[in-house]
Parts: sequence; structure tokens; C-alpha cells
Amino acid sequence: MISTVISLLVGHLAAGILWVTASISLSHRLPKSFIRFCAGASTAAALSAAALGSGDVRWVWLAIGVTSAGWSVWLRTGNSGKIGELPVLCVTTLAFPVVALVDTTAAKWWLSTASSASSALLLGSVTVTMILGHWYLVDTSLPIAPLKVGSFWLSVAVLVRVLTVSTSLLFGGFEFLRISRGADVIFSTTGLFFMFRTVVGLGAPLLLAALIWETVKMRSTQSATGLLYVALMLVLFGESISHFLRYTTHFPL
Repeated sequence: MISTVISLLVGHLAAGILWVTASISLSHRLPKSFIRFCAGASTAAALSAAALGSGDVRWVWLAIGVTSAGWSVWLRTGNSGKIGELPVLCVTTLAFPVVALVDTTAAKWWLSTASSASSALLLGSVTVTMILGHWYLVDTSLPIAPLKVGSFWLSVAVLVRVLTVSTSLLFGGFEFLRISRGADVIFSTTGLFFMFRTVVGLGAPLLLAALIWETVKMRSTQSATGLLYVALMLVLFGESISHFLRYTTHFPL
């Protein structure tokens, strides 16, 4: 069970890092060293997910790992990132419906796809933006615009994740959580886990996303990076519980 949950977590993290990095790089010029670092992190996470996972989902994570490794090699040969970003975006975008089709959840395929995509977007946006905040310490000439885009993606990702979780609840989530009344949130084991997942993994990051956005607008990159550290820890905790509930209830939450 633990290996499966970790595989889902790091697999979505790998896809999210790759997708967000490519998206930001399309609109703003990013240092090649930063892109290579993110691609390397995505490769390591994807290969770990493939090694820990089971079933056909492993091939999806392996495809993500090969794509990120190929992008890193492409950049190391001196090529620009603009050509390499399009296939990266295509592979990562197609990965989510494929994961939904080979997954064994009891949800509709579109709900499983939305849950996987929103989880990856949240994990990727907070991780990439946090890493990007560190680059301002070594590259003082880097404009503030990319960090603004990253913090914007984080705000959007949290809102989208809240929306998909709410939709999951409306389409049968309460039944899988065994929640029929308010007290069940406390007295039901799955309900209690979901409460922690909601407060820590959604509510707190939503508040931090607003603070990060305001801090970036003031061009205080170090303060924003510190807040992003906290947001990353909370998101990892929340998404870990989310994938645990997905494994135990066979429903995306």
C-alpha cells in the first residue's frame, strides 16, 4: 500500500514539474540551468514512481521520465528550449487521461482525469515556483515576471484542486468516505483523514497562495521563497493523504 501511494504522489509530482516548467518557459525566458534542474527532478521522480508502482500506470510514469530526460539532454546540447517544450506539454497532457483509463478507481474517467491533472498541477506549481525563487539568489538579473507567473499558477492550481475535490464529493465522494452527517467527519476514520486533507492540503495552501502573490508583487523574492517552502510541505502532506484515500476508497478525493 505504501509503495503504491508514494508512486502516485511522486508520479503526479513528476508530471506537474514538467508541465509547469514548460508552460512558464513558453511565455518567459528562463535560465537553461533552471530548466535542466527541473527536468532532472522530474526524471528522478518519474523513474521512482515507475519503480514503486504497479500495473500499466508504471508505463505512464516511465514515459514522463523519458520525456523529461530527453528535454534535459536537448538543452545540454546547446539547443533552445522553445522547440522542446511543445512535445513535453503534449506528453504530460496526454498522461492524465491515460492514467484515468488504466486506473482502477470507481469514479468516471473524466472525474479521475480532472483529479489527477489538478493534483499534478498543484504539486508542480508549488515545487517549480519554490525552486525558481532560489534562482534569484544566484541570478540577480533574472526578471520578476517568471516568479509572478509561477505564483499565479499556484493560485490557479489551488482553486482548481478545491473545485475538483468538491466535484468528487458531489459525484459520490460522500458515500465512499462514509459520511452521511456532520459528526461522521470526526467519528469516521476516512472522514477524519479527509478533514485533515482538506484543512492542511487545501485551506492552508489557499491562504498561503494569496500571501505569496502579494509578496512577489512587492519583489520580495526571499520572503516569497520562505512561504513557498511552507506551502510545499502542506501540499505534499495534503496530496499524500489524498492518494492514500484514493487507494483505500478507490475514489479520487
